[in-house]
Amino acid sequence: MSFIAGCGSDLATACCTTGPASLRVVNAFTSPVDVLIDGQVAIGSLPPGAIGTAAPASGSHTLALVPTGSGASAFQSITTTTGALRTIAAVRRSDGAVAGAVLDDTNSVVPPAATKLRVLHLAANAGTLQVYRTQPDYQQPVSWQFPFDYQPEPTSASAPFYQSTVGSWEVRVWETPADESGWANAPVRVVIPLGSGEKKTVLILDKPGGGVRVELL
Repeated sequence: MSFIAGCGSDLATACCTTGPASLRVVNAFTSPVDVLIDGQVAIGSLPPGAIGTAAPASGSHTLALVPTGSGASAFQSITTTTGALRTIAAVRRSDGAVAGAVLDDTNSVVPPAATKLRVLHLAANAGTLQVYRTQPDYQQPVSWQFPFDYQPEPTSASAPFYQSTVGSWEVRVWETPADESGWANAPVRVVIPLGSGEKKTVLILDKPGGGVRVELL
C-alpha cells in the first residue's frame, strides 16, 4: 500500500530534513510507538493518544510503525511531497498487532453554504463510547452512531462525513449512561464553528491517565 506523505521532526536523524512537516502520525495504538523512516527513528516513543510530525526529503521511503520495545512492525511505502500534510494512524488490528490507517479524506466535497464533520473513535484503550452532536440546522442532541466502538479501519462508509449548514457543531463524548441523558454532564465536549465549504474531522484519542480527549484535523 502506498501513501503520499512528507516529514518534519524535532529529532535530528539521518532520515529527516528541516522544513515544514508533511507527515503527521497519530498513535491510536494501545502503547507507545516508534515511527521509523528508512530504518531511522523519526518520532521516538510516541505515547498512546499523541500526535507527532516528521519531514523526510522528497522521494520514496519506507515507513515503519513499531511498538516501542517490540520487534513487530507495520511497514508501508510512502512518497514524500510538498505543500500537503498527510495523516497516518498507528492502529490496533483485531489480532492485537499494529497497523497503519490513512486518515486523510480527499473525496468529501462540501457544497457552498454547507459544512461537514466527521468523528473517528481512535481511543484504543477505551471501550464503547457515547458520542452525541448538535449541528447548525438541528440543535437537539442526536447520537453520532450506535454502538460507537474503536475504528481501526475508518472508511467513507464506516466513518462518513455528515453535512449541515454554516455555523457551529458541538460534539460531546461520555461512557455512561448509554443514552442522551449524559449530554449535560459529558466530560469531553468541543464546539466547532465552520464557514461555507469547510469540513473538519474530530479524533477521539486516549488521554494520559485514563479517559479520552479530542483533537481536530
